[in-house]
Amino acid sequence: LLSSTMPADIPSAHDLEPYTDAPPAKLKKALKTTPNDVKSPECNQAKHCYWKYNEFFRCEKAKGEGAIQCAALKQQFTSLCPVEWVERWDEQRENGVFPGPL
Repeated sequence: LLSSTMPADIPSAHDLEPYTDAPPAKLKKALKTTPNDVKSPECNQAKHCYWKYNEFFRCEKAKGEGAIQCAALKQQFTSLCPVEWVERWDEQRENGVFPGPL
């Protein structure tokens, strides 16, 4: 009865979507990390971090900056490496003193 007396520009409770705390589907981001190393899953991951960092920059050098083929390597080294290491290595690369095989 009330809906017939309400103005047309005001939605009824039946027209509203239920509230949710979840972000819209297009804003959700898949979180992934480096695949498990089945030979030694409990080992220190420092060498894997360093290797993935170097591989990412080798890939960018070969395929161009921002190449989609290199995105997985970037995701892997950012999930493995401490931020402090990456910042220090980036600074060393900029100064031309990075000890890695880029």
